[in-house]
Amino acid sequence: MNKTKYIDFVFEEILEKEDLDNLESTFLNLGFKKIYFVREIKNKLDLEQDFIVPSTKSKYITYEKAYLFYDISLLPKFRNQEKSIILGYGGNLKNNTDILSKERGISILLNPLSDKLAFDTASSNLCKENKIKVGFDLNYIRNKPLNSIKQLNFIISLLIKERIDLVIGSFARRKEELIDPQIALSFLLNFGIEEQTLERFLGEGGEND
Repeated sequence: MNKTKYIDFVFEEILEKEDLDNLESTFLNLGFKKIYFVREIKNKLDLEQDFIVPSTKSKYITYEKAYLFYDISLLPKFRNQEKSIILGYGGNLKNNTDILSKERGISILLNPLSDKLAFDTASSNLCKENKIKVGFDLNYIRNKPLNSIKQLNFIISLLIKERIDLVIGSFARRKEELIDPQIALSFLLNFGIEEQTLERFLGEGGEND
């Protein structure tokens, strides 16, 4: 029986650090049905290098590409012929607003977290207007809990109120950073999201409804 039902995002460098067969086995054991390998785009050279996603051996899991832009001024140079998921890295208020304010083909605003609150009602309105989901990197939250938890409480309450979808992923760089979806589910229940809704977020990732 196919027990895989979740989606995760991992950085492509994990392919250089881990044995692929062992990695795929771990993905399946954790219940993942789809993995997005994420290329980080920080300069023009990152767009020019080949990005090859391996084939799977199991019929219960698929691999796809995703691109994370740290500099959205590079987006016009990117030809998304495969219609891959595009993420924009937030952080400060300026980045969050720039990503949300125009139609650029970005699907997900990732980590709209900063030293101080950088996501507000206006941000959530832009998400809704431009149909952009909000994503959180669970390893970032785990490594910076004091900086993240208070902001997460506020941001997630806004997203629930405005019915904006979340995207939740480990964004692992090595196998040890992969996070069991059941642990993610238990953690995120603390923010007042219904379990059924969380199951949907964990199972849809950046995919369109």
